[in-house]
Amino acid sequence: MKTLIMDSTADILILGGENEGTTEFFCGDPGARRHTGAILVAIDTILNKLNMTPKDLEYICVVTGPGSFTGIRIGVATANAMAYATGAKIVSVTSLEPLLYGQKEGLALLDCGHNNYYALARDKKGDRYLAIKGEEKESFGLPVFYHDGTYVRKLMDTVKDKINRCEAENFAKPFYIKKSSAEAMF
Repeated sequence: MKTLIMDSTADILILGGENEGTTEFFCGDPGARRHTGAILVAIDTILNKLNMTPKDLEYICVVTGPGSFTGIRIGVATANAMAYATGAKIVSVTSLEPLLYGQKEGLALLDCGHNNYYALARDKKGDRYLAIKGEEKESFGLPVFYHDGTYVRKLMDTVKDKINRCEAENFAKPFYIKKSSAEAMF
């Protein structure tokens, strides 16, 4: 499988790739938030390490949100442009899905600041995306999962599962749990 993965939804730019079983990862500087200038250079680096060109790609995975409004747009636009130019299929993943990889139930949380969280609740009712307050976490009665050192590996595994289930598409769309502050004002 010839795959490129990109997550520009958080402070750290994360890229990964696979070429027939060989994998490479790139994690940017914490707090850099310079994804626009770094993403294409990092993609080129990953592809070179994997002995691939963009035309070799079969799948381009992009984390579509939730996360930084600008970061989501950077990743989605880059993935869509590359897919259009190369003919690769898009695999969309949320930033919360990998946190629950392999879990039948749980509450994946992404800290938004000010005691606010984006959440993915997985239980017998299925998967539900929510915006919650910190004090609501316990009310779900589910094990809680946050981003940690296993995120990159779980992201790669989530992508592989989606590819195996034929969950690829022609383009990605940004995923927002709630409206941006600017949208909410109007």
